[in-house]
Amino acid sequence: MSTATSGVEISAVGLAAEGPDGVIFRDVRVTAPAAGLTVLVGPAGAGRTSLLLALGGRFRTVAGTVTVAGSGRAADARAHTALARARPGLDLEPHLFVTETVAERQAVGGGRPSGTALARMYDLLRIDPPGHVLVEHLSAVEHLLFAVALAAADRPGAVLVDDVDSGIAGADLSRAWQALRDLADTGTTVVATATAAPRGADVVVDLPGHHLYPRGGTA
Repeated sequence: MSTATSGVEISAVGLAAEGPDGVIFRDVRVTAPAAGLTVLVGPAGAGRTSLLLALGGRFRTVAGTVTVAGSGRAADARAHTALARARPGLDLEPHLFVTETVAERQAVGGGRPSGTALARMYDLLRIDPPGHVLVEHLSAVEHLLFAVALAAADRPGAVLVDDVDSGIAGADLSRAWQALRDLADTGTTVVATATAAPRGADVVVDLPGHHLYPRGGTA
């Protein structure tokens, strides 16, 4: 059975957000293409996570617009996007077993994602997390891709994933980026954050500065 889905375009113009300590990001202009891999890049404190959440309608902004699938409503943005993780506040519960994590997600989602849909996503992302293992005992790359699989199994228009390269390097990091590339290639829009951009991203947003690079450019 095909895993193909219909990705959504996410765009922001003049986007700005502020926190208790001042400006988080400002004057952001970006278009994350449908069924593409867009990466928000910058060091800690650059506003990567806040921008990721804002693009999904989950973070309050003070200026600019976000459009998801042609709509400027935050509720529509949330409906079209699935959040794999946004650290530190939104992540998998480390003290649950993999099977418990899946059951909890299905309970919250009214039986979704189905076992069949999740199995297809495991195949696509090339993971096989043992059900009897605690989430905290998964390797960093398996933890990341398990979170992505749970978010993507319902076939949303876009999957948002934070801190791709946190605690992951070398072959494992290449594996993680390839998995996200494969997910985008099935039709799901992927927007991710990292401290460094991978090769093969369609769009890179460099924070601060918000410079855009086409696929095949600076990596």
